[in-house]
Amino acid sequence: MKPVPSVRLPEWSPPPASPLLRGGLRGITARRPLVTFVVMGLSLAYALMLAWGLAYRGVIPGGSLADRLDVAPDELAGLLSVCGLFPSAVFVVWATEGRDGLARLARRMTRWRVGFGWWLVVLTGLPTITTVLALALGDSWRPVAPLPLFVSQLGYLAINLAVINLWEEAAWSGLFMTRLERRHNVYAVAVFSAVPFALAHVPLEFFVGGRVTVGTLVTAFISYFILAALVRPMLATVMRGAADSLLLVALTHSVFNRTNNDNGIVANLVSGDMRLAVMPLAVILLTVVIAIPIRRRLGRGYRLQLDAA
Repeated sequence: MKPVPSVRLPEWSPPPASPLLRGGLRGITARRPLVTFVVMGLSLAYALMLAWGLAYRGVIPGGSLADRLDVAPDELAGLLSVCGLFPSAVFVVWATEGRDGLARLARRMTRWRVGFGWWLVVLTGLPTITTVLALALGDSWRPVAPLPLFVSQLGYLAINLAVINLWEEAAWSGLFMTRLERRHNVYAVAVFSAVPFALAHVPLEFFVGGRVTVGTLVTAFISYFILAALVRPMLATVMRGAADSLLLVALTHSVFNRTNNDNGIVANLVSGDMRLAVMPLAVILLTVVIAIPIRRRLGRGYRLQLDAA
């Protein structure tokens, strides 16, 4: 990766809006972009998931949609959530940065020239660390045919990336975290972003079976928040190191899902209960391993350089 010149650059600022566009929704968005994104994105996501929930419960037609698509009901709800979040992020970028901002976002979503080492770390780092820790703490190796496992997991990974994670991270990392990183510490931003991220995932509890109460929803929020507070710093570190590539960030998210899932990579490689217990430690270790060599890129100044370059 060609290094960004270490020169002092002016802080990035969006172009001024036309006088005709300073009022209305675009004007409000320009003044409060992240508030607009969270309110608009969660409202649309909740509305779409509510419609699917009514169909799923048989109140309105369409309850067999998940079966026809051969996906789990909560996975379909997650997809609908992204259908609310990503358009909201696109609107906010357009309202605050115009067409140039949309072009920058698209370039980051398709930036694949980040160096072979980053691809290797993102694709193999988390599964390798998790497998080694699980085996070291008592899980046993599961005999497996390498080629079928590689093909099946690669297919799942590609679907996760293309259908959900790329668009999800364009919203959370490409807009929400990027804007906050211009003013605050990268890891504080990552943990703070876990709050709206958890709120976006809480409605999935209505689609996983079982009785839903206020208590179960609060527990779900706490669980999603803790999970996001561990994972999002890892994603923030990858974003700073891998040339601001949202493609690599989304791929890291997809690899985490394929490492953590019951039909994922590690579940096919080891037998036992430790693989889930060591996941938080594996995420922290990978974050540290990535952060140490790129520590000079983790400051607020480097975010401003990335935005201005």
